Parts: sequence; structure tokens; C-alpha cells
Amino acid sequence: MRRALLALVMTMGMATVALAADPTGKWLGSVDTPNGPIELTFQFKAEGEALTGSVSSAMGTQDISNGKVAGDALTFEVPFEGAKITYAAKVNAAGDEIAITATGDWGSVDFVVRKAAPPAQ
Repeated sequence: MRRALLALVMTMGMATVALAADPTGKWLGSVDTPNGPIELTFQFKAEGEALTGSVSSAMGTQDISNGKVAGDALTFEVPFEGAKITYAAKVNAAGDEIAITATGDWGSVDFVVRKAAPPAQ
């Protein structure tokens, strides 16, 4: 009986790992600033626990670095004007929104991005 229970618990644990969020794709949103909202486009590619990609705005495109995926949590950095912005994010259960906290020398800001619809075929 114990073995069966242990096997069930281990199987459920592996299923949870298999259900880790996959943020791969294009995400759209905006962040409010003292100078007005800035539209952002995130392009992510997750491979195992590694996260790569870029963030684009009217000010240009920057590659992300030190990207990591841990379940539904994402962390990464983006260089900005000689400094860096660190991001901590969480993918929602439906996999269609990411809540992000961006932190830099100026403080922190929270915003949400949504998965872009796939292009029409």
C-alpha cells in the first residue's frame, strides 16, 4: 500500500513539472510611466529552464539575459541606458497572461502582458 501511495505521489509530482508554463511566443502590453504609457512587445523562447528573447518598445529592441523558467515563474534582465532592469514574472494558469514586476534604479513597476494571437493563415 505504501509503495502504491509513494508511486502515486511521485507520478503527480512529475505531472506538475510537465505542466510548467511555456512562455514561448509573442506577448503584448504596456507600462505606465510619468511620461505616459509605453507599449511593449516581449518575444520569449523557453528551452527547459533557460529563457531567451527580447523586449521591444518605441525606444528599440533589447535582448534579455540571465533568463530562467521555474514552473510558472520567469526571471530575466534587460540592459537599459547603461544599467539593467530586472524582471520577475508569473504566467497565469490559463497561460495567456504574464504578471510582471520590473525593477531598476528608479524603483519598481507592475504590469501585465497578454499572449499575442497567432497570425491568420
